[in-house]
Amino acid sequence: MTKNSQRSLIAITGLVTLIIGVAIGAWRIQPSVSVAPAQWIFDLSFPDPKGGATEMASLRGRLTVVNFWATWCPPCVEEMPELSLIHAEMSPKGIKVIGLAVDSPSNVREFAGKHKFSYPLLVAGASGTELAKRLGNSIDGLPYTALIDEKGIVLRKKAGRIREEELRSWISEVR
Repeated sequence: MTKNSQRSLIAITGLVTLIIGVAIGAWRIQPSVSVAPAQWIFDLSFPDPKGGATEMASLRGRLTVVNFWATWCPPCVEEMPELSLIHAEMSPKGIKVIGLAVDSPSNVREFAGKHKFSYPLLVAGASGTELAKRLGNSIDGLPYTALIDEKGIVLRKKAGRIREEELRSWISEVR
């Protein structure tokens, strides 16, 4: 075996070992249940498109899906029928879905007038971005979904479009 062959073999072995180490490390640090405390969310209130308000305290003690969205965000709008289906089916079981719009009240009011969903669409406005960050959204993108347990702990989170099957899996893992 030549010196170049030995060096190549050592380099390949090192690279494979590095990849395996990174994969094992990433797998080990994946949170299995609790990600972040979010009890503070139950102290907030958000306006709805009709001018009323929803106190988040009404969700305390329930498994809650909080979805940050905007009327101008195509993946947000695409996932809404699936979120609506989950809410309609699971709300009687104490599992709620809340949509917090990072948008203006007038845009949300107009959107809600054209589309009907089973879950509340509330207005977080520009502060919604900061709220999503506090719930673990490190990329500032929409949509962003967090699953919060009865005690206010973020159990699961996802930046980007969530699919019905994925959300069902999250819920079944904690129920």
